[in-house]
Amino acid sequence: MISIAIAVKNAHDRNTISALLSEQDDFLVTDVGKDGYDALLSATTRQPDIIIMDFKMEDASSQELAPVIKRRSPSTRLIIICSPEDHYTMDNALKTGISGCLLKQDISGQLVSSVRSVFYGGLYMSRPMETQTTTNKKEASQVHNLIPRRLFTNTELQILYGIICGYSDKEIAKSLNMSSGSLRNCINHAKKKTGLHNRTQISAYALLAGIINVEKIRDLLKLIDT
Repeated sequence: MISIAIAVKNAHDRNTISALLSEQDDFLVTDVGKDGYDALLSATTRQPDIIIMDFKMEDASSQELAPVIKRRSPSTRLIIICSPEDHYTMDNALKTGISGCLLKQDISGQLVSSVRSVFYGGLYMSRPMETQTTTNKKEASQVHNLIPRRLFTNTELQILYGIICGYSDKEIAKSLNMSSGSLRNCINHAKKKTGLHNRTQISAYALLAGIINVEKIRDLLKLIDT
């Protein structure tokens, strides 16, 4: 069971987040608050697995609060809800101990995936909005592309390359000197970390997020053709 506390100012957002989390059988919402004090209190008394909080709160910023929460509850992972303007400062926020950044407009579609990803040791960041300036998009892309790479182990990445290139499980397992059962376990672990349901979705996510190097895929496909 993944225990989760919420500290979000807007009542509608709090209710939406709570409802989405409650739909998952393995999620347990332990606290629902509205500010930094509530987040810190939850970390001190409950020590939940995840705290979801606003990037900017009336009594503290998430970057100020994150190190304090981590000292009180080292195992608690933090996901912040931010605006598109805040999104482009997330490289600094991550250094304070924050593990996930979710754009407000992405709550409905990406909240569950972000929680699972962060809980299983990954870092999660919503994609930047396409309406931002070219400079900001370039900076955000650099940050975004660096972050998800930590989500998958090297073995999991090699498996994804094999899947995308069309190799069978038996062929991938043999190339990595592992059993087919171990390969399936790796894929299942990747499903848990991303919140996705199958290997096709995971592969698509890895490509879209820039985790998989497209040039390497092209080189591998050329080898197959020859």
